[in-house]
Amino acid sequence: MPDTKTGKKIADLGAVAAGLAHEIRNPLNSLFINSQLLEEMLSELPEGVAPQKEEMLTLARANLKVTRRLNESLSAFLRFARPPAMDLALVDLNRVVAETLRFLDVDFSYHGIDLRARYHASSLPLLADEKQLKQALLNLLLNAEEALDKEEKVIRVTTGVRDGRPFVRIQDNGRGIPRADRRHIFRLFYTTRREGSGLGLPIVRQIIHQHGGTISLRSREGAGTTVTVALPFEAQFRAMFPGRLPLALPAEAGR
Repeated sequence: MPDTKTGKKIADLGAVAAGLAHEIRNPLNSLFINSQLLEEMLSELPEGVAPQKEEMLTLARANLKVTRRLNESLSAFLRFARPPAMDLALVDLNRVVAETLRFLDVDFSYHGIDLRARYHASSLPLLADEKQLKQALLNLLLNAEEALDKEEKVIRVTTGVRDGRPFVRIQDNGRGIPRADRRHIFRLFYTTRREGSGLGLPIVRQIIHQHGGTISLRSREGAGTTVTVALPFEAQFRAMFPGRLPLALPAEAGR
């Protein structure tokens, strides 16, 4: 856990980032709205009135795409600089993983991905912010999907208990991560994607760490990547963060 001085520095950085993001977002939103209006006006022009109509439409749409991407990156940066407070509840890791996978069923099927899930035989009770935890898992699964480059595309998802802690493991048979990149992939703004922001994996790690967990990665070029997220059981979480929780928390629905 960070000391008081470090915590204050982080909070101050978050406040500065929020103010800067606000100053950027206002003109960015104006640019987006003006680009939308310009696209609509150009689209309504009769053919032949403006010889360069299609070229101007292409530029307007390019502006829309860029401003939309910048706004998404800004939102992600704000999420990292000022993470939302956790809404903790008692949940079952098996159910959280299963629901996240169901959300991706259609997309995976459409892209010919063979999803193989194996769940621990008994429930894995955690204290977690379910929405944030699902977001972290979703990001990891979409990364695995993006890495698949073979005719046979396979993603394996496993839950279990290792070293006394629940875990979820996501394994793909994709291109793997080059050795030179592995040490940097959780670094803020580091990305190897042409349109990547370099914020996805740092946010994932931040969410996992806020839950008292760890995230580890193994990869081999040409063979794929395995990401393992280990989280504390409910009692372990309470021991790690004494005084942070009320005596009673909302229980998982249906338990």
